[in-house]
Amino acid sequence: MPMTKASQLNLIGTLFLILGMLSIFNLVFLSRVEEQVNANSLANADLRTPDGKPYDGFKEQRAVQQSFLLGMLIFSIGFTVISLLTGAFILKRFSHRSCIVGAIVTLIAFPLGTILSGWALFVLCNRNTKQLFQEQTELGETDFLD
Repeated sequence: MPMTKASQLNLIGTLFLILGMLSIFNLVFLSRVEEQVNANSLANADLRTPDGKPYDGFKEQRAVQQSFLLGMLIFSIGFTVISLLTGAFILKRFSHRSCIVGAIVTLIAFPLGTILSGWALFVLCNRNTKQLFQEQTELGETDFLD
């Protein structure tokens, strides 16, 4: 039974690494979204208020759009890092608690992250899996002492 859990953990860790690498491409799309926002015809239109003055509301709208894009960029970078670290930690059997936290955070990436994280949480909460992490920790401590 522990060997099947070990092979499942290896597959889950590899899939988390793939998910992290795929989410790197999201950063490219975010840069293109900013280009499209800049080319928005409404933002470049010559709109005027009823009294004939130029409409000045686009500065606020642009500030909101830029802060939204910055938030999406920070979120995407964070998600990429968490996915890659979770995959590496699962493959190395480094920190059981960190793997669970990473799987919980990745649940929000619907649908792939939700499916993968649900499976990861199911496997990580098993007693045999916890023993695999403890065995790896004990092996690392004996290597350090030698």
